[in-house]
Amino acid sequence: MPDAGSPKVVLVTGASTGIGAAVARELARQGYSLVLTARRGGRLEQLAVELRQTGVEVLVLAADLADPATPERLVSAVVARFGGLDVLVNNAGFGLPTLFADAAPADLRRQLGVNFVQPLMLARWALPHLIARRGTIINIGSAISSVPNSALGAYGATKAGLAYWNDALRRELAHKGVKVCLVEPGPVQTEFFRSLEALAPPGGRYNPLLDAPAAWMSARVEDVARRIVRLIDHPRRRISVRRRVVWPFRLIGGLFQIWPALGDLALSSMTRYFDRKGDLARTHGRLGDARPSE
Repeated sequence: MPDAGSPKVVLVTGASTGIGAAVARELARQGYSLVLTARRGGRLEQLAVELRQTGVEVLVLAADLADPATPERLVSAVVARFGGLDVLVNNAGFGLPTLFADAAPADLRRQLGVNFVQPLMLARWALPHLIARRGTIINIGSAISSVPNSALGAYGATKAGLAYWNDALRRELAHKGVKVCLVEPGPVQTEFFRSLEALAPPGGRYNPLLDAPAAWMSARVEDVARRIVRLIDHPRRRISVRRRVVWPFRLIGGLFQIWPALGDLALSSMTRYFDRKGDLARTHGRLGDARPSE
């Protein structure tokens, strides 16, 4: 157990931008000790300089979650520095701006690893320390898993798998005092959609079903971060962002489960429409460092 009065230690993945960076800022504002990880070490260091001005301790661990050895190394480094871990925020993830048939197999494999496999492995390596401190695991899912569609087929599958595992793990660990929470934020005002647009080929575009939603449909990233951090002291099984499009997604998804033919007709027709217009541009080559929000 941590010393009485010492700040809790929180590991945040995908902390260099978007929801991860906003969560880190909110945690720092509330006085937590932070461990930040992402591929982009330079951005992490910039964020760490900002956060340390609030007086909190920040450990930066630049790492690629696609590397199978990363989860064990991250947890070992956290424990070596702080003696334990109180909260794991599985936030890292990325989408591919293309249809499944056009995605490079290597990119799909990486997406499955970063979005689904590695959150499980991070939790597994962290579990003894989280049990010792009766800690918390917060998994960042997605409302898109409620409505399977061609815009984010593999991405949605990783988030649906994360939700299933989240519920199973919560039930497994309840009697050991570890809280397991799922966040389904829906569209959020981050650079995610801008990054997808930046990957469009000259004279073309990627899947238009991935266009950024209107501002009134998107949550402010600061609001999402506050709700996520609140789960540490006030855990809940699953949360979304109020007054946004998450609940309509769930309602539509429920309707399509009751009437699958309707879902097939609606989403297949939409994809066919854009394909005939020539808007579903093909990807060529690897995504490289242009991947958003990893």
